[in-house]
Amino acid sequence: MSTKIRNIALSVLIAGTSLMASSDNMAESLMKLRAEVEQLDSAIADEKDSYKGEMKSLRMQKNDLESIIAREELRIKQLQVEMAKVKKEVKEAGKNSVGLKPIVLEALATLEKTIQRQIPFKTEDRIADIHRIQKQVQNDEVTAQKGLALTWNAYGDAIRMSKENGIFKQTINLNGQDRLAEVARVGTMMMFFKTPNDEMGYVVKDDNGWNYKEVLSKDEKVQIASIFDAFKKQIRTGYFTLPNALVVTEVK
Repeated sequence: MSTKIRNIALSVLIAGTSLMASSDNMAESLMKLRAEVEQLDSAIADEKDSYKGEMKSLRMQKNDLESIIAREELRIKQLQVEMAKVKKEVKEAGKNSVGLKPIVLEALATLEKTIQRQIPFKTEDRIADIHRIQKQVQNDEVTAQKGLALTWNAYGDAIRMSKENGIFKQTINLNGQDRLAEVARVGTMMMFFKTPNDEMGYVVKDDNGWNYKEVLSKDEKVQIASIFDAFKKQIRTGYFTLPNALVVTEVK
């Protein structure tokens, strides 16, 4: 075999070997790409499931909020109706203090029941104010007209509270112990608490009455801390992710 033929044969052999190597590399690359595509498909499917779950949860929270808001609007309307009723009775009673006194006392008793059903925000203090007015009217320490004005203001405070958000301080009973805590109140729908020891939670109602439920998970603590931070920065509107602390109270 001549040198020229040997060189040609060698070139063909080298080219064939290179082609085989290239084919192997291409097959390996395709396998890697196929695996990456499958991983991406799986990740996309997981993301879709997560998104669907989140949207379902948000829809449920939205429905709960709409239900609670409807209840609070009904409660406000009931207070307004009660005020209108008292106003009508007062008009009929005229300036007769004897006839006005039982109307004022009945209105105060109705308001006390409303306060007891609401979230436990300064409940003892608010009821003590009601009892003080009742005592003053009952014992003729103030005129019935003056008692009516005080009762009117108390009803106005109850309605204002339903629309008010903010941070306040009050004593709470947590795990059987009284603690001074900050409370973040969202109208009369939700109330969160935070103690100086960074114990956090929210109020719940069961058959035994109102309780303060402490949260232990890191996520829920971060969520509650965010609402306190927002309120302290005077942020009253926006999107917040919070534990399910909606309070459902009976409307009567």
